[in-house]
Amino acid sequence: MDVIEAITNSGIKYNEEDEVVNVCQAIQDIRKEERRLGEQDGELKKAQQDARNFYEMGIEVEKVAKGVGYAVETVKEWLGLI
Repeated sequence: MDVIEAITNSGIKYNEEDEVVNVCQAIQDIRKEERRLGEQDGELKKAQQDARNFYEMGIEVEKVAKGVGYAVETVKEWLGLI
Protein backbone atom coordinates (compact mmCIF):
# COMPACT_ATOMS: atom_id res chain seq x y z
CA MET A 1 0.00 0.00 0.00
CA ASP A 2 2.86 2.35 0.72
CA VAL A 3 4.17 1.84 -2.82
CA ILE A 4 0.75 2.47 -4.36
CA GLU A 5 0.33 5.61 -2.27
CA ALA A 6 3.80 6.86 -3.23
CA ILE A 7 3.29 6.24 -6.94
CA THR A 8 -0.22 7.67 -7.15
CA ASN A 9 0.12 10.36 -4.47
CA SER A 10 -3.46 9.45 -3.64
CA GLY A 11 -3.42 9.82 0.11
CA ILE A 12 -4.74 6.29 0.63
CA LYS A 13 -5.52 5.66 4.28
CA TYR A 14 -5.25 2.19 5.72
CA ASN A 15 -4.68 0.53 9.07
CA GLU A 16 -1.03 -0.53 9.19
CA GLU A 17 -1.88 -3.19 11.76
CA ASP A 18 -4.11 -5.06 9.29
CA GLU A 19 -2.41 -8.10 7.83
CA VAL A 20 -4.39 -7.94 4.60
CA VAL A 21 -5.21 -4.89 2.56
CA ASN A 22 -7.67 -5.14 -0.32
CA VAL A 23 -5.54 -3.60 -3.06
CA CYS A 24 -8.32 -3.91 -5.63
CA GLN A 25 -10.65 -1.91 -3.39
CA ALA A 26 -7.91 0.67 -2.82
CA ILE A 27 -7.41 1.08 -6.57
CA GLN A 28 -11.16 1.38 -7.11
CA ASP A 29 -11.28 4.06 -4.41
CA ILE A 30 -8.45 5.95 -6.13
CA ARG A 31 -10.25 5.79 -9.46
CA LYS A 32 -13.52 6.94 -7.89
CA GLU A 33 -11.80 9.91 -6.26
CA GLU A 34 -10.03 10.84 -9.49
CA ARG A 35 -13.32 10.64 -11.38
CA ARG A 36 -14.98 12.88 -8.78
CA LEU A 37 -12.16 15.41 -9.06
CA GLY A 38 -12.38 15.32 -12.85
CA GLU A 39 -16.11 15.94 -12.73
CA GLN A 40 -15.61 18.87 -10.38
CA ASP A 41 -12.97 20.32 -12.69
CA GLY A 42 -15.29 19.91 -15.67
CA GLU A 43 -18.15 21.58 -13.83
CA LEU A 44 -15.91 24.50 -12.88
CA LYS A 45 -14.70 24.95 -16.45
CA LYS A 46 -18.30 24.81 -17.71
CA ALA A 47 -19.37 27.46 -15.19
CA GLN A 48 -16.45 29.67 -16.22
CA GLN A 49 -17.29 29.32 -19.91
CA ASP A 50 -20.97 29.97 -19.28
CA ALA A 51 -20.10 33.06 -17.25
CA ARG A 52 -17.94 34.41 -20.10
CA ASN A 53 -20.66 33.70 -22.65
CA PHE A 54 -23.39 35.39 -20.63
CA TYR A 55 -21.19 38.37 -19.84
CA GLU A 56 -20.35 38.80 -23.51
CA MET A 57 -24.09 38.79 -24.22
CA GLY A 58 -24.38 41.84 -21.99
CA ILE A 59 -25.83 40.23 -18.89
CA GLU A 60 -24.90 41.94 -15.61
CA VAL A 61 -22.16 40.26 -13.60
CA GLU A 62 -24.44 39.85 -10.59
CA LYS A 63 -26.99 37.94 -12.68
CA VAL A 64 -24.26 35.89 -14.32
CA ALA A 65 -22.91 34.92 -10.90
CA LYS A 66 -26.34 33.91 -9.70
CA GLY A 67 -26.94 31.91 -12.86
CA VAL A 68 -23.71 29.93 -12.65
CA GLY A 69 -23.94 29.54 -8.87
CA TYR A 70 -20.75 31.30 -7.83
CA ALA A 71 -19.96 34.44 -5.86
CA VAL A 72 -19.89 37.73 -7.74
CA GLU A 73 -16.24 38.28 -6.81
CA THR A 74 -15.30 34.85 -8.17
CA VAL A 75 -17.05 35.52 -11.47
CA LYS A 76 -15.38 38.94 -11.71
CA GLU A 77 -12.00 37.21 -11.30
CA TRP A 78 -12.88 34.75 -14.07
CA LEU A 79 -13.81 37.64 -16.33
CA GLY A 80 -10.67 39.61 -15.50
CA LEU A 81 -12.67 42.45 -13.98
CA ILE A 82 -10.65 42.57 -10.75
